[in-house]
Amino acid sequence: AEDLRSKEEAIYRKIIEDADVVLTTNSMAKSPMMEEISFDLAVIDEGSQQVLPSTLIPIMKAERFVIAGDHRQLPPTVISGTKALERSLFEDLIEDFGDLSQMLRIQYRMHEKIMTFSNRHFYEGKLVADESVKTRTLASLALKPPSKYREMLSLEDPIVFVDTAESAGEKQAERSSSYYNETEAEIVVALCEEALSMGLKEEQIGIITPYAAQVKTVRKSLEEREIVIETKSVDGFQGREKEMILISFVRANPQKEIGFLKEPRRLNVALTRARCKLICIGESRTLSVDPLYRELLEYFRKEGRYLLWEEA
Repeated sequence: AEDLRSKEEAIYRKIIEDADVVLTTNSMAKSPMMEEISFDLAVIDEGSQQVLPSTLIPIMKAERFVIAGDHRQLPPTVISGTKALERSLFEDLIEDFGDLSQMLRIQYRMHEKIMTFSNRHFYEGKLVADESVKTRTLASLALKPPSKYREMLSLEDPIVFVDTAESAGEKQAERSSSYYNETEAEIVVALCEEALSMGLKEEQIGIITPYAAQVKTVRKSLEEREIVIETKSVDGFQGREKEMILISFVRANPQKEIGFLKEPRRLNVALTRARCKLICIGESRTLSVDPLYRELLEYFRKEGRYLLWEEA
């Protein structure tokens, strides 16, 4: 068995040595099989989400390296709480050697209005929507007009904020620090059902919510209706995209506490997953305690549709 394993490793090593390009994770680059293999160039993707020691592994095995990422989105996940690890090498390099960096300014994902708020607040207004997506709306998908929630699901409007006002309240999950909001979950599911009847496919819709308890609540409601729509936390949707995204912000309380919604990078990720249609659902009085969310609500009022759920 040991002889067979050695032969297998030798075959794999020969394949890697003969390859022009090798795809690997950071840690696998240091595996016994690749221990003695070095590279002319290391191209490291998602550099802003990696703890520094992880990024150093491929760098140490290459003569040159290129690292790509977005430090305006989510940082590395550090369970230990060690603050020093929460700052990526990517972020350090951007700050210390900005003249060696280049920003990819043209984005090919989303309608210009979906892009604009994040563009102003996180990218100094430097992003430009490509002509192929700049004005692309649900109308481009040849869907039927909505028979319900017509303003919210308008084919022409790319951004909508649904204000639950005081009709919704958050609850804390039992034996958990996570929150859920039944009213917002009902709104999300109702809008999804109507979107499906318009002709959108399940795989074209995504639901984002910051709290695990709300993910569970929405998924349960969808399952009861035999609907399969991807529902995840903000972190789970980083790097992903859908034609239509619905965001449930959850927090709604008299104390106007928004907890870790305050993390601006998490908001940036959530707002930039939609291609044609972004629907945000939240309680304005709670959210507006934070200046960034206050500006977001104002942006929807000026540039999109701002609607009260009671009037739906």
